[in-house]
Amino acid sequence: MGSSAKKTEKMAEKKIEKKTEKTVRRERTGLGNPGGFLMLAGMAALFGSVCGIIFLFTKAFFHSDSAYFVQLAVEQMKSGKLFPPGMCYSTALFVRTPNLLLIPLLAVIKDWMLAREIMVIEMWVILIASVFCLFLTKRDRNPVAAVIACMLLMNPYQTLDVANETTDMLFFQGAYITIFFDVVIALAIVHRIILLERSDKASRKVILMVLLALVLFFPLLGSIRIDMILTLPLVAAILVFYFVENDQRVSEVLRSRRCIAMVVLIAAVVAAGFLCYRWLGMTYWSDSKGSYLKMDKYSGLWYSIGQFVNNLTMIFGNVEGAVFLSFPGLTKFINYFYALVLVYLIPLAALIRYKKHENRFTRFLILYTWISNVVVAGVFIACNQWAPRYLLTIYLDDILLFAVLFSEYVKKRERLTAILAGLVILGYCCVCHLYFWGHYRDKIGVDPNAGLISYLEENDLHYGYASFWNAGINTVLSNGEVEILPLWDYAANGTERTPYNPSDYRWWLNNKNWYDPAAHPGKCFVLLKNYQEKDEEEQLEWIEKYGEDPDNPWVDDTPPEDICKELYSLNPKKLTYGDYTILVFEDNEEMRKLGQTLVDEDKAKEQQELHPEL
Repeated sequence: MGSSAKKTEKMAEKKIEKKTEKTVRRERTGLGNPGGFLMLAGMAALFGSVCGIIFLFTKAFFHSDSAYFVQLAVEQMKSGKLFPPGMCYSTALFVRTPNLLLIPLLAVIKDWMLAREIMVIEMWVILIASVFCLFLTKRDRNPVAAVIACMLLMNPYQTLDVANETTDMLFFQGAYITIFFDVVIALAIVHRIILLERSDKASRKVILMVLLALVLFFPLLGSIRIDMILTLPLVAAILVFYFVENDQRVSEVLRSRRCIAMVVLIAAVVAAGFLCYRWLGMTYWSDSKGSYLKMDKYSGLWYSIGQFVNNLTMIFGNVEGAVFLSFPGLTKFINYFYALVLVYLIPLAALIRYKKHENRFTRFLILYTWISNVVVAGVFIACNQWAPRYLLTIYLDDILLFAVLFSEYVKKRERLTAILAGLVILGYCCVCHLYFWGHYRDKIGVDPNAGLISYLEENDLHYGYASFWNAGINTVLSNGEVEILPLWDYAANGTERTPYNPSDYRWWLNNKNWYDPAAHPGKCFVLLKNYQEKDEEEQLEWIEKYGEDPDNPWVDDTPPEDICKELYSLNPKKLTYGDYTILVFEDNEEMRKLGQTLVDEDKAKEQQELHPEL
């Protein structure tokens, strides 16, 4: 009886401890149950809005860069290989990428675009789960930070006319969701490692180290740029963190097994990843490997810094032209102010108050955010990049840091103040979503290429050529029923427009086997978008912003109205649909043979001019 009474007493004590622990966890948030449920419901509503944006707006903003994921997945299904024969890549090898999620979807869904939209939603579910994994560790639970981070990450930002790169990369193209996952899940593992205690089992420590190695290794197989984005900042942050935590004594840092083990592990992973990346590149990359960041593009410190600041605020929807005393203008102002606070003021205040933060991971995240942002900003400025998407990791890092600092703020406030603070964040997110839906309401469910695809199918045109921006988009939107292959885009030189040659095709995000004339005998077509007067205006605006850069020229998305005059000797049939001119050739092999002859003659002439001695 005595032993059973003791067991009953112990069980009762455990139940009390669990209840106490749950109560403490609830109180740690500062919001209480009502506030917590309210924020979680708000996050769920925002996610519903994201799903609506993906399903209803993707076709309106779809472009050929986005098409490659689908085309690669289709080729992988046909060949049964991760790297299908003939595929050409650019600066990244598609090893562990979103297209792998497409394969099981395409096996059951015949609508390629629907499968792609579901893929992006799956990616968002994975990213949200990884954010919760980051902040819901057993010893350092922070659900408020997880919810706030997810809400801010789900914000759709926009310009006056089209969705900017933040919205495109996160909602439509979805290319950066995978990068965000890499960063967040790596930080989640490091979070658990720095909270380890000596009493923890050795197996737990080993498992965490192995997981960290795997999480860092697979992204490196796709691009060595992940070094700049994640691995190098992570190593630097770990070293600085343990240096500061050990009162700036190098000897103590060197004695820290955990610190040294992580640094050595990451260094070994980077070395192994680089070797495998080189091997994969030599094995599977074609002749075209795209362009890398080049230091010779540097064009002056103040100009590059100006570009950096401008592009950083563009991520948050900053754009010229919005009238201030209007809802769009007010929204732009709020976003600009939010960008100023989130990117500059909060990280600076957090660094100044570094020692006052009691939480170890908060201190680590402050250091990681600063180091990562400085590295990315330094490379951006040195290489004078112009695309805002290269700064999206700064956007991610600062949102994660803000979420942690906000959660610490609400923990120390009274219940009503904490709930009101949470509602301010939720309200800001709702404004961004409402503005997006309102500004683009005329594009809901719009497929701008549906008429063109129907016209091509009605005229029995299923194989042709076009500029890059008019090729992959139509192939995917037609579910592969109309196959259009990309040619080189041409940079207009004043009023001169380079002749178009269907044999001068580009090997980039493409498959060279698609161009085999023998595989597509008979009728083919060349799709030309008619010249528009706004092209010259866009070119002048481009040169004014970015200068005349031969390595990164203004690309004329309207190809020449003519193709090579010699090709007209084949008497193509001329069709017109909307803004497009369609030249129909009766014999693809004959047309391509003549085109290739012209390409060879141009190459021989160029060789003669460069080396007259030959």
